Amino acid sequence: MVNPAQTKTLLSRRAALAVIGMGAGASLASACGIAPVTSPATQVPATQSPPTQATAATTVVVSPITPPAPTTPVASSRAGGTLRIGILGDIPSLDPHQLTPPVPDVTFSVWDRLLEYDPKLTPLPLLAESWDMSSDGTQIKLTLRQGVQFHTGREMTSDDVKWTFTRLRTDPVVAVTGFYTQSAPMASVDTLDKYSVVLKSDAPWPGVYDLLALMSVVDPVTMQGPNAKTHAVGTGPFKFVEWIQGDHLRFVRNEQYWDSGKPFLDELYFQVFRDPQAMMTALEAGAIDAADHPPLVDAARLQTDQNYQVLTAQTGGTRYSFVFDTLTAPCDNQQFRQAMVYAIDRQRMVSTVLHGIGSACDLPFAPSSPAYDAAKDQFYAFDLDKAQALLEASGESSPSVDFNYSSVSTEWAGIAQIYQSDLARIGVTLNLKPVDPVTLNTQLRSHTYTGMMTGTNSLGQVSPTQLAFSPYYSPLVSFSGFKTDTLTQLADHLQHEVDPARQKQTYADWTDYVIDQVWAGQIATSLPVTALTSKVQGLVYNQLEMLDYRGAHL
Repeated sequence: MVNPAQTKTLLSRRAALAVIGMGAGASLASACGIAPVTSPATQVPATQSPPTQATAATTVVVSPITPPAPTTPVASSRAGGTLRIGILGDIPSLDPHQLTPPVPDVTFSVWDRLLEYDPKLTPLPLLAESWDMSSDGTQIKLTLRQGVQFHTGREMTSDDVKWTFTRLRTDPVVAVTGFYTQSAPMASVDTLDKYSVVLKSDAPWPGVYDLLALMSVVDPVTMQGPNAKTHAVGTGPFKFVEWIQGDHLRFVRNEQYWDSGKPFLDELYFQVFRDPQAMMTALEAGAIDAADHPPLVDAARLQTDQNYQVLTAQTGGTRYSFVFDTLTAPCDNQQFRQAMVYAIDRQRMVSTVLHGIGSACDLPFAPSSPAYDAAKDQFYAFDLDKAQALLEASGESSPSVDFNYSSVSTEWAGIAQIYQSDLARIGVTLNLKPVDPVTLNTQLRSHTYTGMMTGTNSLGQVSPTQLAFSPYYSPLVSFSGFKTDTLTQLADHLQHEVDPARQKQTYADWTDYVIDQVWAGQIATSLPVTALTSKVQGLVYNQLEMLDYRGAHL
């Protein structure tokens, strides 16, 4: 069993896969075919009642509140103070399993995960203080930290963890998130006692550590109560206070946090902005202390100013991404989609719009991923002649395509203009449609858009199964509507293969299919960026590229 006091015994994710492979490799080697993914609706036995769908409380509309004046901590201590952060666009909901930006940087501190990764992707204890993986990789026992309290004062137990896992498989709200497909291998979840939980799968599950590092453990009492949509309760370092939609969110220090002494800040105050320049003006005027995802042109400018810092996530797992509506013409045509992708001048977009922050790419995988293939990462090099030939072969005449992107993103606006100009040269009309972030997210998840939808695809630095079962590529839940038996088989094989030699071929087969069918793609790496005043210290990005406020202080 893993002992947190003996960190040298902790297995890295890749080392863990090797251990799993020793027990499972022989049986997989004799497999003659690839089994389809089991229907997720039948994978978790109905041992618990599904969460009750709460009725939304009436939103109280009040006048916008002026952000609180900065407070100064005691000189001899890091404790105290209010960190005021600007965000572009409001969050879509308080749901704990919603990861659409800016949600992770805003609400993640309300909850804790079962484990977290260090820079080498070694799993470290959080709510699970130890764990034990079976030799065949089909079962993991989690031993929970004792004495952890929800913000209501109730102790967290194994029943709460089981309820959270079950929610991923039964709640329709979660069905349109990556957690639904990420948890697909879970055949059952059981409690052994008050502090022990066992997850079982029918086949090796190498991506389970990523799920444990991403899934927030929630309070079932709140989630099934009448205020589920207007209140957020977890065990995390900060407690939810209020959300005035379109204006601000407030969180205060959890005095009973299990990690004694943290967090240092008294309060997190998030101010919602609809205009990037208004946010940057507020930062430079001292009205806020940090700007989450500032325009890159401003980030580059502030890097040379000693009064500011520019914090970036360096793991390289996030991409400027797009998906086609493959259910509607002309984007249901494979050759047309290929033509559209050959017409993307990625290098120009990176050098001009992104100011050299990031790099052009075709693949969703970071270079650190075992599935990364440098030779394929530039497969769709900018080539208008090839795009023109494919367009003619597709049979689409004078096509018109909508290009939907966030109205608060300076970068997507610039990318769209370059793309529109180049497509016009081969006879394709690109209709630029800036949409407010909340509506954009709703349209993406409900598939009520047409043409192309843009966003950011993350977690390319962890297990390849994260991307194979993200809504951009998943055969189960798809932003694009693209589904085939071949994709299901390839994804299933990728999700369960643990033999290193066969993994390499599995990754290559999946990548080749994605490149050929190109229902989703990438523009460039998107490094998460936050601009800070010089007084903000200790704020960092974790290994999943989310802001971690536990050590932040003024």
